[in-house]
Amino acid sequence: MRKILLASTALVACGTVAAHAADVSITGTTDWHYISYDNSSDTNGTNGTYIDHDFDMDVAFTSTTDNGLSLKMAFGVSESGVDDGYFSIAGDFGTVKMINNSGGIMGGAIAETVADDVTKLAPALANKHDEAAAEDTSSGVQYTMPSFGGLTIAAEMRDSGVANKSNYTAYMATYNTDLTEGVTLKANYGAASTDNSGAGTDGDEGTSLGFTVGMSDVAISGSRHTFADNANSYDYTTDTVNVSYTGIDGITIAAFQKSGEDGLESSYDYAATAASVTYTIATGLTTSLTVTDAEVTDGGTKTEDSSTVLNIKATF
Repeated sequence: MRKILLASTALVACGTVAAHAADVSITGTTDWHYISYDNSSDTNGTNGTYIDHDFDMDVAFTSTTDNGLSLKMAFGVSESGVDDGYFSIAGDFGTVKMINNSGGIMGGAIAETVADDVTKLAPALANKHDEAAAEDTSSGVQYTMPSFGGLTIAAEMRDSGVANKSNYTAYMATYNTDLTEGVTLKANYGAASTDNSGAGTDGDEGTSLGFTVGMSDVAISGSRHTFADNANSYDYTTDTVNVSYTGIDGITIAAFQKSGEDGLESSYDYAATAASVTYTIATGLTTSLTVTDAEVTDGGTKTEDSSTVLNIKATF
């Protein structure tokens, strides 16, 4: 990924003014997909193929204060407009980050290395298995403690605003270590919850427990995730296994399998598998092919979904 570093000198009409010393980093990604899918729950005429083209640009300003604090302001722009942003202050105490529509600490809870996990299958239902407590994207604050002995602990709070009381809180503990020469272990545990809105909408809570073992060109991970609502109407548990292999020059092969159930409904089952092959054409340019299959049985009704995705991706 190529970064552009710019000296921070501001030029104004009345003269030249030296600005506060800062570096500017600009990165970009363009992502083109050709998607073919078949969903048994869609009506006639809605299955088939379509093309999706996304882009994202991230801009970050960084500087160091006289007393050694590291400051960073960043924002992202996509085809839908400004989509995330944050301001962080880092020092010996750790890192405090003020966030706006940015990814949270639960984002790394599941290790999925397939190039594209695309499914149209009952998205409101299937999303319950993607991440504990369906990670919030409201404005809020994060705090990450300094790492010690391979352990990192982070906490997060997002405020829903004055319209309701459904605030979101989460924490994540991550441990990294070398088991033996060439073998690494990463383990994490996180929990997240959203309060009841106070206006008729029930909150929810979830947990994520996982590990990843890296051995030369192979990485294997497993995780368990729970998600339940305060009204006690659903209580999902999902297990995920992911494997990736990078031993062939320029090629990454990856696959994962998910299975889930609802502890409050005996007739509910969820399963998904995906596999992908990614080829690096040149530095910053890749192409991939991903196949995904999923099905959910809910109340005795089974819905199936399959998709094939061709992707061309460039980073700058």
